[in-house]
Amino acid sequence: MNRLAALVLVASCVPHRDLPADQIEKLDKLDKVMDVQATIADPQFAKAGQDAYTDADWAAFADVSARLQVTSKKAHEFSKGPEFDKLADTLHDKAANLGTVAAAKDVHGTSDALLSIKATCKECHSKFK
Repeated sequence: MNRLAALVLVASCVPHRDLPADQIEKLDKLDKVMDVQATIADPQFAKAGQDAYTDADWAAFADVSARLQVTSKKAHEFSKGPEFDKLADTLHDKAANLGTVAAAKDVHGTSDALLSIKATCKECHSKFK
C-alpha cells in the first residue's frame, strides 16, 4: 500500500471519542454525542453476564454511569421529538441505576443494568438512526 492510500484509509476512519463528562457539554452534534456513548458503553456491554467483576470494572461502571447521564441530557439539545426525548430520559434513568448497583457491587444488578442500557440504545437506534 502506498503512502497516499494509507493516508486516505486512516483519514476515512472516524475516531471514537472518549471524552470526560465535563467535555461532553461542548459537543455540537448528535452524532458526536452518540459516538461518545458508544465509545464508553460498548466495552462495558461485553462484561454483562460475568460471575464477578474487578475493582477496575466497578470503577469503569461508575464512570460509564456518570458519562451516560451527561450524554443522555445533552441529547435533548438535538431532539428528534418526544419519543426521542423519552428514550434519552430512559437512558438517563438506566445509567443512574447502573451507578447505584455498581456502587453496591451487585454483580447480578450490574449485569442486568448493562443489558437494559444496551436494549435502550438498540431501541433508539432502530427508531432514529
